[in-house]
Amino acid sequence: MDFITYIILLLIGGCLGGLMAGLLGVGGGVILTPIQYYLLLAYGVENNIALSVSFATSLAVIFVTMMRSTKKHYSNNLVVTDYLSYIMVLGFLGAIVGAFISTRVDVGILQLLFGIMCLFTVFNMIFIKYPENDDNINRSVIAHSLLGIIGGLLCGLLGVGGGIIMIPILTLILKYPTHKAIGTSSASIIATSLGGMIAYIVLGWNVGNLPDFSLGYVNLVQFFFLTLTSTIVAGYAANISKKVDSKKLKFLHILIVLYIGLKMVGLV
Repeated sequence: MDFITYIILLLIGGCLGGLMAGLLGVGGGVILTPIQYYLLLAYGVENNIALSVSFATSLAVIFVTMMRSTKKHYSNNLVVTDYLSYIMVLGFLGAIVGAFISTRVDVGILQLLFGIMCLFTVFNMIFIKYPENDDNINRSVIAHSLLGIIGGLLCGLLGVGGGIIMIPILTLILKYPTHKAIGTSSASIIATSLGGMIAYIVLGWNVGNLPDFSLGYVNLVQFFFLTLTSTIVAGYAANISKKVDSKKLKFLHILIVLYIGLKMVGLV
């Protein structure tokens, strides 16, 4: 693969990740990670190194992307701030723990469990009606704190922002309306991705055979080109999200979670 093709694929991946971040409130790691992983393998990077670099760099891109996306959601009054500090602080800590665990546990097992969880989430998203107003939002501090921990752990373990599980929990369990679940998830992912990114930098600091221009496990070349397009697209997508019917957003989210679940369990 020549360098120009490599850069073009990174730019396209950034666009797709930004679209998911702004429109659906998920970090886009499910798009960013595999693109980087296969590109690194094509350049001869070892499998385990390529996976960790993909996780880490995805989180770095997600961190920047979600700041822009959240700014748009906040200006549109779609971020519920009442319990956000609990989610963000515990999500940050959970992501650090998750990143350290990921280096000591078989990722295949984690992916299988994550895939099963995604499929279970799809089942609930199809058969449970989403709330459309703020009247029934769960006011439990404990529930919001647990959400932060779970989202953070998934972030660190699998290199995703955590929104893929945060949004179903926010809507199905905590009774957030769809658009506010997306906005609140975006804000939460800023903390989870930051925690995971820091952990992966520390974990990869003295690791050998990393790609050139790497800061720990974060590859600065991939980070630059992915972020270049993802931040631009995320801002526009966040504005579009406000105008899109919540049922359509729900349907799109179901399709994405279903694909991820099937991919994780090896069925696609």
